[in-house]
Amino acid sequence: MSNSQGYAMDPHILNPELYDVNDIEVQFYQRRLKWPWRRGDVHAWGWVLFIMGILIIYGLLNFHDYRLDRQRLSITINNRKNRNGAREKLPERSFYDRASTHCRSFAYLRWKRLASISIGMCTLVLAGFLYPILYVFTQRPYYAWAPKYGPPPIAGRAGMIAVAMIPFVIALGMKVNLVSMVTGVGHEKLNVVHRWLALLMGILATVHAVPFIVEPVVNGGWGQVKAKFMSNVVYWNGVGAFICMFWLCVASLTPIRRLCYEFFVHIHILAGIGFLGLMFWHCNNMLTSWHYLIASFVIWVGCLIYRLLFKTNFLRAFHGELAHFTPLSDDGVKVTIPTTLRWEAGQHVFLRVPGISLLDNHPFTVASASINPEGEPNDLVLVFKPHKGFTRRVFDISRKDPDNSYRAYLDGPYGGLARKLESFETVLLIAGGSGITPIIGHLHQLAAKIKAKEAVTRDVRIIWTVKHFDAFEWFKDEVSKIARTMPKNILLVQYFVTQETPVPLPGPSFPLSATRDWPASPRTPSTPMTPIYSRAEPLHGVREVLDEAEYELRVLSLRKELGHDLSAESIPEPENQLPHAVTKDDSILESPRSVKSILPPLGDEVLLEFGRPPLREALRQWSEGFGKRACVYVCGPPGMKVDVANAVAEMQADIWLSDEREEVYLHTESFGW
Repeated sequence: MSNSQGYAMDPHILNPELYDVNDIEVQFYQRRLKWPWRRGDVHAWGWVLFIMGILIIYGLLNFHDYRLDRQRLSITINNRKNRNGAREKLPERSFYDRASTHCRSFAYLRWKRLASISIGMCTLVLAGFLYPILYVFTQRPYYAWAPKYGPPPIAGRAGMIAVAMIPFVIALGMKVNLVSMVTGVGHEKLNVVHRWLALLMGILATVHAVPFIVEPVVNGGWGQVKAKFMSNVVYWNGVGAFICMFWLCVASLTPIRRLCYEFFVHIHILAGIGFLGLMFWHCNNMLTSWHYLIASFVIWVGCLIYRLLFKTNFLRAFHGELAHFTPLSDDGVKVTIPTTLRWEAGQHVFLRVPGISLLDNHPFTVASASINPEGEPNDLVLVFKPHKGFTRRVFDISRKDPDNSYRAYLDGPYGGLARKLESFETVLLIAGGSGITPIIGHLHQLAAKIKAKEAVTRDVRIIWTVKHFDAFEWFKDEVSKIARTMPKNILLVQYFVTQETPVPLPGPSFPLSATRDWPASPRTPSTPMTPIYSRAEPLHGVREVLDEAEYELRVLSLRKELGHDLSAESIPEPENQLPHAVTKDDSILESPRSVKSILPPLGDEVLLEFGRPPLREALRQWSEGFGKRACVYVCGPPGMKVDVANAVAEMQADIWLSDEREEVYLHTESFGW
């Protein structure tokens, strides 16, 4: 039936190459639909409003924390300057502080089997999945009365929402991240949302594509499917875009990404460019599809230009910004780059060394402070343990040719901590192995703020867990140096060694001081460890310490328990007689009455213990000495992050019940990616 009444349909609503837009029956059917194809942009707008609402909420929360930190610091600094006048009080606990405890007690929790993501993030991802899936599948109809009346409605809903997701997927995946500017969350954490949102987009793209295959099969069999695909290129460019998306989603899975990271990165970029180009071709400016594709292109190109002009040292590298490689103990590597680049504590940079690998561009956390004035060079220090590829080649060079230097290209800095550590009374920094790297940067900056009397902080604690004594060589001198610049009793450091045989430690008293040399100890990496202390003791306050003879008795007992040969060992006599005689045949050392001495806490004191710290069990006890507002910062393996996060989640109940607590804030740093 021809169109005799002049109801011409916009060719940008239905593709005239696939449908007869002048057919009055097609126009009449489309006009009777509750959601005709011409209203497809509403589906996309629904998703945009949903995601923008989430961003506004997180942005307001970030602004509140930013304003609170600045207010507390400003009041503290003004009070110290105005010694004779009235002292202004710090802001009291608000309703927001009370309400946030409930959210944090849930959001901070983590599962051991899914350690890389918190329950709060899981909830956000689940909400992001539920909205579009329910929106697409709870509405009817799924298909048109006949293929000629227009595309299947379910395909239209899914397709438009998927297209509207593209700008957000690209924005979340960029290093220069617009979402980070609003929410204060670093791009490395938002990359988790980037991957999940891309997976959701892939699911919706599948829902969009399948009806175009099912419909002709139902109405005419596979021959009609073949005829449709041979009749117009729009099906083929859609298949090409789908293949690119399928690769982007599958290759981003953790096992594949870790197997060949360098290959993944380069192919990921190429596949992304191909996907965006094919989507322009496939959508053919239907409805508002090109609005989202143009926005995606602007975000992508704009972020790249900004990185090139403001985030890289591309021009400075030609004038002599060179990388120097230094071998460290325990297979460590130290990279030092004198540069005028500025950075904040805890931030990371991407390092490219063309003389070693032309295309590889790897992220490393900065372990030094940017303390010199603007324009003057600072030593940017990166410390890491090698894996394979680029880091393994750097490791080999540091051992074979440490005197050579290589031109280095830096991209950054990125990430970091949204909150200001100096605005918290108590700061607890927890590291596992090389996770100490960002903590050293924070310690540098925090010590400088405390020295300049620009910090609220009066209690800094560090817990560092390593496998062997050798790892302490990386930063023990640095920690000791910083400790001497801080007021007495502010900094307390506790080290745990997990794969060394317990031995008597040198010196007249225990624990060790940061100013002493570390002991040489036999290494037994295959031996399971038994901690000397059954539970961790408070990090603050006075600690009772066993005398050397009693300590040696416990060491010998532990060695026997671990299966070591004690035939050549001599058991020292304790200063006081034990209630039970201890022989080499005893299976367990009885609890003795020991000679004890009192060791007062020192500013640069380091407590050294063997075994793993019982973080989940002990953090609640340690928190008894926290100030009103405390920050717990953890960077370590997944198990450590799970224990710390769950412990901090449990602490939130104390804030609700006690007027002495206002906030315990948790920040988890990526251990490796």
